[in-house]
Amino acid sequence: MHRHDRFRVIVALQGGVLKKTEEDGSQSDLVFETGKAYYLPPDPPNELHADINEGHVDVVVMVCEFKNEGEPATGAKTCSCGDGVECSCPKFTGFRLEGNRASDNWQPPTTKRDG
Repeated sequence: MHRHDRFRVIVALQGGVLKKTEEDGSQSDLVFETGKAYYLPPDPPNELHADINEGHVDVVVMVCEFKNEGEPATGAKTCSCGDGVECSCPKFTGFRLEGNRASDNWQPPTTKRDG
């Protein structure tokens, strides 16, 4: 179970259907079409959900959450230029997700269930 506290864009790299299950047990289908982007608001306060792939095909989405205005970039990586902030010099080879390089917080895509 998890929640999204920020506005976000979800891009379906490989579409499919995920079953969204709320804490109270209610369920709904999240249908993602390959190549389409979806803009979603933050989840309601104090509500958690789980997304489950019950199909036989992998569903691959990229979720980009927008940092809230004024929120610090905690855990930010810096290059070795010595200025103490992230720079655009050629030494920096990643892009940022919530203050971290994407490679630092990558997780495998949702995969199909066996059986």
